[in-house]
Amino acid sequence: MENLVKLYHDWEIQMLVLLSFAIQIFLFFTGGLRVRSINTLLRLSIWIAYLGADMIAVYALGYLSQHKDATIGRDTIRAIQPLAFFWSPFLLIHLGGQDTITAFAMEDNNLWLRHLLNLVVQVVLTLYVFWKSIGRHSVELLVSGIFVFVAGIIKYGERIWSLKCGSFKSLESSTGDHCKHHFPELIDGDAGYSNTVCTGLRSMLDVLNFFAGRTLFVGSSVRFGREGLGTWLPNQVLKVLGIELGMMYDDLYTKALVLRTRSGIILRCISQISALVAFILFLSGNKHSYSRADIAITYSLFVGGFFLEVCALFIFMMSPWTWAWLKARKYDRLSRFSWFLFSSGLIGWPEKRPLWSNSMGQYNLRGWFEGSDQPKSCGQRVMNMARKLATSIGVEKEKIFWLSKLLDTEYVKVDKEMECLAEAAGCFVREPYEFQRTREWPNLDPLLRYAQVFYIADFGFAIVFMHLVTELHLSKYPCSDVEADVAADIEVLVEVCRKLSRYMMHLLISLPSLLPLNASAVATLDRWQADMSENDIMTELKELEPQPGKEALEEIKEVWVRLIIYAAAKSQPEMHAAQLGRGGEALTFVWLQLAHYNCGDFGFSRIELTRDRSKHSIFYVLQLKEVVMEGTGFPG
Repeated sequence: MENLVKLYHDWEIQMLVLLSFAIQIFLFFTGGLRVRSINTLLRLSIWIAYLGADMIAVYALGYLSQHKDATIGRDTIRAIQPLAFFWSPFLLIHLGGQDTITAFAMEDNNLWLRHLLNLVVQVVLTLYVFWKSIGRHSVELLVSGIFVFVAGIIKYGERIWSLKCGSFKSLESSTGDHCKHHFPELIDGDAGYSNTVCTGLRSMLDVLNFFAGRTLFVGSSVRFGREGLGTWLPNQVLKVLGIELGMMYDDLYTKALVLRTRSGIILRCISQISALVAFILFLSGNKHSYSRADIAITYSLFVGGFFLEVCALFIFMMSPWTWAWLKARKYDRLSRFSWFLFSSGLIGWPEKRPLWSNSMGQYNLRGWFEGSDQPKSCGQRVMNMARKLATSIGVEKEKIFWLSKLLDTEYVKVDKEMECLAEAAGCFVREPYEFQRTREWPNLDPLLRYAQVFYIADFGFAIVFMHLVTELHLSKYPCSDVEADVAADIEVLVEVCRKLSRYMMHLLISLPSLLPLNASAVATLDRWQADMSENDIMTELKELEPQPGKEALEEIKEVWVRLIIYAAAKSQPEMHAAQLGRGGEALTFVWLQLAHYNCGDFGFSRIELTRDRSKHSIFYVLQLKEVVMEGTGFPG
């Protein structure tokens, strides 16, 4: 055991440096995956690596500044000097992070001043380590270290610059000059992918304004608005929105925004030239007095760093902005190469692959209330066992609800549902007066009148009530007495209704900040449980629910679509910016689509489900009055 401890102490700094570099490689190749994935294990790994990268690099620098054996010591038996002092500027490069991930969450961007202070501290530590080593090493090695030090300061500075640009205050004060570029002209009538990409790029100034919470007035350049409603299909709309959100993600969570500026490109060139000069000097220097292991580690840091820079160049060339910039300036060969990388299925943004996770969170509250939902995933099976164990030992069911939010939530792929929402948002703008007209609900009217008895005027209560109604009604399908063609339509409608219902419950349970709630989600659920214990609500719902059929499902689907449109228009831009780093949300797509049409908070006055327009009308959500108001802007 003592030998192991001694071995660890002898090789501690070497292991720390190699571990720091290994984490940087991991972050580079996985940092961009989270925008398309909701895999919990992947996200957890990236989060641990993101936090651990800084801690390990800072600890290693502190170790070098405190331990003389790592900087000025000597193995008297083998006459070997330590080379560890030379690794301190490499740790600065590691602290500068990778191009594919500068922030894990919006909170990291808002703390950019803390990173600036950390830069000053770590630069001082690095200089102190070098100062202790002056006179003990060759001039070539010291000069090489200085060039690496320059590269490290630039890399760390790039990260802080990116964090500052991604902070919400910078977003609010940004003029959007980086979005004002000359892009290729659109080809009329061309529905190709290149036209879609250009449309998304041309609207980025508006997208920036939407995320900054600024209002667009009449005459502002909304490039994706009513003019194109007749030509855009729902899947094309979603692809344009995906391009815009992908670009916004890059601006907020990566170094893309910095590298699209002239200053950023110049600094990157200086850092790469400095690293190359440092490597040449290191090769030409006398290294006989250093151990082979230390020299091998130094070579690994140099070569590995060059490898990551080459990969970063490919990532930069893969950007749609780079392709459009090259194409607009007639660099045909480079633009074709950039488009090849961009549209490739391996690393790019191909047309057929969604540019986000393409999934919706699902939570079945009825299954929690009644314990009737059949466990499907491993997490749900664990939750089922925990529920039974809690019941057997007398623990109240409500005490473990927090665990249910984690384990009972599942994610499902959505295609038809997203097209349904995109089409509904388009209709919402094309035919605004149809939404102002009082909607008839022949199948749901008894249920809605019953709901008024419980004074359900809160949006959270609306979601819970409609969720229970939907789950109860869908349990009657499939129907055996319908024709084959109708049965196919019913099957699709059942799936759409179930996913939309459980998605809104997932938002209420896990992401209530995205919804316009009058009370907290916990208070809403507590009141519902109290009402269910005092009143036989489920029995009443079973008596009042409509007969199974296509018309009833169409009404349920439309209710959920309008609820989602209302929630999206009332949501705040900073909440959607935060969700971009978590795989994206379907609600964000609806919000951005409405924003392009200048529809938002001021575009809604009140929404009802019944003809009764009294103060206590259910929900606030189904008749949209004055849905498009020129000049009121988005968001409110």
